Amino acid sequence: MLKNLKRKLYFLFVSSIMFVFTIVFFLLACENIETMQDAELSFLNRQATNLVPLFENTANYVGNLEICEKKYGYAFRLFTEQNELLYESSNIENTAETINTFLSQLKHSEIIYKDENDNSERSSQTGIITFHTEKGRTYHGVLCSIYNDTGYVYLAILKEKNGLTAFLPAITHYFLIWLIVLITVLFVSTMIIRQAIKPAEKTMQSQKNFIAAVSHELKTPLAVILSATDAIESLPDCTTDIRNHASLIEAEISRMTRLIQDLLLLSSIDAGNWRFHKTEINVDTLLVSLYDKFVNICNQKSIDLQIKTPEECFPALISDEDRLNQIISILLDNAISYSPEHSVILLDASKRKNCLNISIIDHGIGISEEEKKHIFDRFYRCDKSRTKKGHYGLGLSVANELISLLAGKIYLNDTPGGGCTFTVIIPWSVAE
Repeated sequence: MLKNLKRKLYFLFVSSIMFVFTIVFFLLACENIETMQDAELSFLNRQATNLVPLFENTANYVGNLEICEKKYGYAFRLFTEQNELLYESSNIENTAETINTFLSQLKHSEIIYKDENDNSERSSQTGIITFHTEKGRTYHGVLCSIYNDTGYVYLAILKEKNGLTAFLPAITHYFLIWLIVLITVLFVSTMIIRQAIKPAEKTMQSQKNFIAAVSHELKTPLAVILSATDAIESLPDCTTDIRNHASLIEAEISRMTRLIQDLLLLSSIDAGNWRFHKTEINVDTLLVSLYDKFVNICNQKSIDLQIKTPEECFPALISDEDRLNQIISILLDNAISYSPEHSVILLDASKRKNCLNISIIDHGIGISEEEKKHIFDRFYRCDKSRTKKGHYGLGLSVANELISLLAGKIYLNDTPGGGCTFTVIIPWSVAE
């Protein structure tokens, strides 16, 4: 239980911290990418501004434009007022069509090349226009109106918008920072939770030691009481009334002995002192012996115990036979305790995939959805009034702990028509 609490605390702490850091780094990365995009647009605008005065004083259009093409990846179209083409790049896909799309976008935006009412002879440029081609590519464009000795010429400048790969260094940078923070958070959270859980661990360990010590101490007086009870029953002058009282004492001692055994078993598991005794198990023999063990008990309560196995024999299973017997016995005992008279309990075994499936199906009172959440908790009982004295609420928790140690699982489902179905799944290991 404490381990589960530690795992939950660790998960909640780490997940909440990492959620916050992930959001922060995501926002920072987006802001950084946006800043880089703004810088890209600013640089394009600045280059256009630099080309305007250059072309006002030189006629070497081609040489200067080819340099910009190679250095910055720009695409150009230079043309006169009469739409005479002076130069057009060929370094992007469908250059002419792309530039035409840009110029069309300018006209639709009511941005003209040169104000017709402006009689001044001066150069100018538009702002940056972002547009999309039919093929889904995105470009930035600027149109410059350049006045020189021959009159006005127009220079369209295009630059394809950088994709995500262009910002990969920035993304990688933030990812590395995020990874370092993650490792730091994992380390720090482990230390914090370990320190925070220490008092609870000490308390739990003290309780476990106390339960183990008391359980050991109770074994001896219970054995003495049982021996004295047997001696009383063997007296020649023992009356029927005394024998009835002695039988009652023996029954209660048997209950207490089971409780002590369960407590000692759980203490051993909690302390990590558990040892397996794996052997080759004949599954068919195990199931038949379990059936023989409980059929008489069922008959006394007018319950029909049935067994269902495949026609072919099971292969050998490598596991701890005593503990597997104990797990199934707990489930059968539980089913018998909560099943009414004249009902049926089915012990169903099958081999599915690489696992042995053993189901105990009863048609008893069933378990509510709320109680299913706690059914494997220690000392939890569905019978809140505790009228059934045969159980202390440890059986299912013991079975769950044991099956976990055997690398198996226990599942609880509702039986169609009412009742419970406990299914034990054990990984199959065939003896060589």
